[in-house]
Amino acid sequence: MGDETAMENMNERSRIAELINDHAADARRKKPARKRMSSEERFEQIVDVAVNLIAQKGYYGMSLQDVANEIGISQTAVIHRVKSKQGLLIAVIERHYDKSDAIARYLARFAPGGDREGDRPRIPEALHEVVEQQVRRPQLAKVFEMLNAEAMSPVHPAYSYFAERPARMAAEFRAHEWLLPEGVDGEFVYMLANAALYGLEGRWLANPDGIDFVAEWERYADYLFPSPQWDGCR
Repeated sequence: MGDETAMENMNERSRIAELINDHAADARRKKPARKRMSSEERFEQIVDVAVNLIAQKGYYGMSLQDVANEIGISQTAVIHRVKSKQGLLIAVIERHYDKSDAIARYLARFAPGGDREGDRPRIPEALHEVVEQQVRRPQLAKVFEMLNAEAMSPVHPAYSYFAERPARMAAEFRAHEWLLPEGVDGEFVYMLANAALYGLEGRWLANPDGIDFVAEWERYADYLFPSPQWDGCR
């Protein structure tokens, strides 16, 4: 009797072991294979994480190890994609500013093949597009403000980018035929309005719950582009 009981227990244990093994095998089969990121996808992930970290800590406060920790990869893997911390900063600027600029997208609409070809761009309309863009991506606006403040030092890797930015903006303005009221110095008004917008943006980022960026900018615009002088050019 004892031998029979021992045999039954052994068989039961074997059956349970088989069930566990079968369940584990089913789970492995059902579990979707983890997709391996392409080099470009990993690069974009690194840049996106860097944007968030710069918004929190600034460029000097953020490290490549911080980026690696956030993603769960080694610092060596980060360096492999961006080469250096300075290289990462350049990627942040190129990917998130130079290639996603509201003014550039707006002006492209007036180029041959654009939906407003034959028309002329308007300063108030263009700057409204900038405000709308910043509202959609406040984190990037914050990064831009922080980098601009840090880059006042000539030793900062982004110093040249920000120091030369007004000249690039003015050149971009001169490259297009804008619709302006008679007698108005368009380039001066454009640069003045951008300076006002940048100042308001800083106030908004410091108090996003207390300031409606779009509504407040419309108040600014009423003073910068008053009626009736700007009627038809807004």
